[in-house]
This record gives sequence, C-alpha cells and structure tokens, in this order.
Amino acid sequence: MSDPATTKSYVVKIGVLALALAAYFYLPGIQEFISSGVAYLRLRNFEGLRQFILSYGVWAPVTSISLMAIQSMVPFVPGIAITITNAWIFGWELGACYSWIGALLGATIDFGIARWYGRPVVERFINGKMLDKADGFFKKNGVLAVFITRLTPIVPFKVISYGAGLTQMPFSRFAVATGVGQTPAIVLYSFIGQNLTRSLRATVTVTSLLMILGITAYYYRDRLEKYFFSQNDEES
Repeated sequence: MSDPATTKSYVVKIGVLALALAAYFYLPGIQEFISSGVAYLRLRNFEGLRQFILSYGVWAPVTSISLMAIQSMVPFVPGIAITITNAWIFGWELGACYSWIGALLGATIDFGIARWYGRPVVERFINGKMLDKADGFFKKNGVLAVFITRLTPIVPFKVISYGAGLTQMPFSRFAVATGVGQTPAIVLYSFIGQNLTRSLRATVTVTSLLMILGITAYYYRDRLEKYFFSQNDEES
C-alpha cells in the first residue's frame, strides 16, 4: 500500500512537467520565443539579441530576465551574452539588476529540477561525467563549492546548480551562496557591457581577475566556511 504523501508528490511532479510541456508545444509564441532567444545566444549575436529583447517594448526587462533563466537549462548557451547585452540596452545598473534576478531564477529552476526529478532527468541536460566531478567537489567543499564556482565564470553555472540539487544542501544556503557569489561577475561584466565595442579586451581582463578571485577564495575556503557559513549554522 503506497504512502498517500508520496503518491501526491508524484502526481504533483508529473503535473508540473505536463504543464511545462503543454505550454511549450501549445501556447502561441512560447516555442518561438525560446528557440529564437537560444539561437541568438548560441551564435553570440549581440545585435540580434538586443533587437529581440527590445522588440517586446515595455516587457523588455521581463524578456531579458526570462531568457537568462531559460538559458540556465540549456547546455552550451552562455549567460554572459545576456549580461553584456542587458548592460548595452538598459545601462549597467539596471542591466546588472535584471541579469542578477534572471541568473538566480535560473539557478533556482535547475536546483528544483534536480531536487524534484533526480539524476536520471538531470543527465538529459548535463553530461554524467561532469556531474561526477561536481559531486566530488560538493563532497569536499559543501556550500562553498557553490560560492567559489559562481566567482569563476569559466565553470558552467548550470552544472553547479543541478549538482547542488542532487545533494542534501538546503535551498536557502544554495540561494545565498549563489546570490552573493554571482554578484561580482555580473556587476563587472555589466559595467564593461555598456560599450560593447570595447568589451572584448575588457572581458578577457575581467575573466582573468575573477579566476584569480575564485582561486583565492578556494585557497581560503576553510576561513570562509568558518566566518560565514558556520556562524549561520550556530544562529539557526
């Protein structure tokens, strides 16, 4: 005899998945929106992405945030392209804000997918070997793995978000580490993204600095764990 709570949870999970698939295939414009936005991102077509976002008029900020959230679920699609484009369109302050919200929303979705549906579903998005490496990093560093990898843009965020969802990490700690860790990269890339014609050299410089920051954070990970996350545990 099955547990009613387990059965209810299973039904809810299937229902949410069915609604998402139905929206993608049957709601007008959803599939076109996703396919067009992802295509611009794959091609690093900044001008096309800019025109695509602006075509939604007053809904352009929502479009930008939605694209940032959607790209987190798609392999090999760079979120940095949206961050730079947002700054180009809205200015670095608002652009950074929209990028930050979209990135956190996307990370939350990835975390939720992994937590709800488990590894077999996650492996449809992420290579199993990459997940194995993420598992080892999480076992060694815990929530700091999220914080450190958010600082270094060369690490795919989606791998970390999915990987964290497969652990026992509380969502609140994941969200805090993600929100704080992603801030330096988003602010810096947004600042250089205001003038796209000068962004290539600046992007390389910022990426190098963030890599150094990430390596430094990893080197001092024990102190970071002690002064930030262990204090939170004592207060809770």
